[in-house]
Amino acid sequence: MTVFPARALLAAGTTLLATAAGAQTTTGMAQMLSMTGHCDRLRLGERDLTATCSAKLVKIINPNGRISVYFLLADSRAVSFSGMDDKDAAPDTDVMHLDKVFTTRLDTLDAPDAFPASGTCRFGNTMKGPMTIACEGTFTEGGTFSALFTTDGSPPT
Repeated sequence: MTVFPARALLAAGTTLLATAAGAQTTTGMAQMLSMTGHCDRLRLGERDLTATCSAKLVKIINPNGRISVYFLLADSRAVSFSGMDDKDAAPDTDVMHLDKVFTTRLDTLDAPDAFPASGTCRFGNTMKGPMTIACEGTFTEGGTFSALFTTDGSPPT
């Protein structure tokens, strides 16, 4: 498990994902889990990004309950679904109530675009074999999004 300062993660987008060597493990910091598997779907409005989606997904858990799930793209960009953890989820499942979707651009990897949104991400226990992460919802300004990633069952790193 790798730990990063929570504020820096949102500001830097995927740039920090490549700098794990400088991570600190300090109380009060965000926890980062990297998973491998298969990206089954990644759609933002009319844009279907499934073909560019990589076999890696990153989940960041902040001490305040905010979770971000990063779908990494083959060209170094990322799409992140961000929201608050649902403390009442069933055992071995988790629900995240989304309020933002972030996307990085090749010209500004360290300054992601933020889009207000509403929706959910649902996922199982990453330590109990293969599981699915499913996100869906709507953008505040119109349009829908959906993403689906299936892990290969390997423990997160």
